[in-house]
Amino acid sequence: MAEESENLVSFYNMEAGPNLQFLADLGVSGLPTFLFYKDGGLKGSLAGTNILMDEITAETKKLLEDRALNDPK
Repeated sequence: MAEESENLVSFYNMEAGPNLQFLADLGVSGLPTFLFYKDGGLKGSLAGTNILMDEITAETKKLLEDRALNDPK
């Protein structure tokens, strides 16, 4: 997915142990959690051990399609 969306999407991984307060501030209550941001705002999230790659792809595509509709470039 990262390769397909190069220069359009950034993916980050964070270790929970040393960042518990930060994760709590974000509202993360379960692992793994995927947070989807656009223009500095949280636009969606997925949490739990049964997340499918298709779900992650769908959330990412929604953000990219919204960009395409609203981006005059």
